[in-house]
Amino acid sequence: MINRTRVFISSAYENDLKTPRKIIKEHLENSGHEVPIFEDGDFGTWEKDTLKQCLDVVGSSDVFILLINRKSGASSRLMNGNVTPTYLEYIAAMQKNKHILVFVSPIVKQHFTILKTEFDRLNEAFENEFYRKPNSPFDPLEKWIETQLASEGAFKQLLEVADPFVWAFLSEIYRNRNWVYDFDISRSHEHAKNISAMLSTSLRSVVGLISEREQIDQLKNQASYLYAFAEYTLQLMNEKNIIVDNGIHTWSKFLEQGLQFLKTPIQIIQMPDINPSIVNTTPGCNAASLYTIDKESHKILILVGSIGEISPDEFYKLDEEEVYVVDSYNQQVRLITYNTDKQTLYVTEPIGDFVLCLHFELTNPWTEGQVKAYDSEIKHAIIEQHEYFYEFFIRILGGRT
Repeated sequence: MINRTRVFISSAYENDLKTPRKIIKEHLENSGHEVPIFEDGDFGTWEKDTLKQCLDVVGSSDVFILLINRKSGASSRLMNGNVTPTYLEYIAAMQKNKHILVFVSPIVKQHFTILKTEFDRLNEAFENEFYRKPNSPFDPLEKWIETQLASEGAFKQLLEVADPFVWAFLSEIYRNRNWVYDFDISRSHEHAKNISAMLSTSLRSVVGLISEREQIDQLKNQASYLYAFAEYTLQLMNEKNIIVDNGIHTWSKFLEQGLQFLKTPIQIIQMPDINPSIVNTTPGCNAASLYTIDKESHKILILVGSIGEISPDEFYKLDEEEVYVVDSYNQQVRLITYNTDKQTLYVTEPIGDFVLCLHFELTNPWTEGQVKAYDSEIKHAIIEQHEYFYEFFIRILGGRT
């Protein structure tokens, strides 16, 4: 039924929350919602990968209710990546733009309010030191919390009411500007009624329609991508054939045609699969140059094509130092470099006898340290995200198709 809202209740595996979860489920189902919880066997037969099964249920739900009390899980030990299953469920809900309602124990929320300024300072210090956001919200806080809990100061008394990861989790929730409400376990029945009241009949209808629209849009995007790739391969092979058949020595038109897929705005995203956060953007590839090795001397790289408003050097000697094109060719490695004055990223790629250099202006100024820190995210945004197009372009340029 399109008006029937599916609600996922997420919380740490904590005895104190088992009864509240069932009470909330009962009230919401009495109001016409569908509320699967694992305690009642609503997920069917458990798979080997139970976390994946939970994330799949999050994806098929319309509303995500998060309950936070004192525990981060059945034990305080974290998963690989310094996270918890509940945190990954929350991130999945954020990624899929679910309607999120967060309910927190009043005492935990009260203590967090006092600690929040210190947590904000620690997060800022982490980014200033490492030039990037943390992969886990716990990374900037972990050592500080450990130190405070080992001392006898005022912070210890505040921190002791909850597991360490709970504070990091809340810190991210507040940074994401999710609405946070009180949920007193001792008043579970009353608060369950309030939660049910928040999910009105109008919300049920709208959420159902949005869910189906997203699935339709996803199918449209996939079909559009495949069609665009098919067109691209035919056009590029035609340009390559013109060069080969007519003995043309300039590849500028080939570059213009072949790099169209990189000329749209690109987002550089940290942890795109788990905790996506946009750290910078670029309007796309604004220029490129292509060099090839001189077949006679084998000592210089000669310019054979360029696009964009640049004036590339006509050639480089292979013994020149601190030249991106030369270094990439000599080392036979892809290089990602940055010019702070021009605020431009350079992706330099050796391709057989060729060297390709792509230019990307960044929207927000970065330092060389930040570019190095976000090296993998840059590669993902520019290369891996356009995997089929980029790989085909490289292969046809290098004569490997």
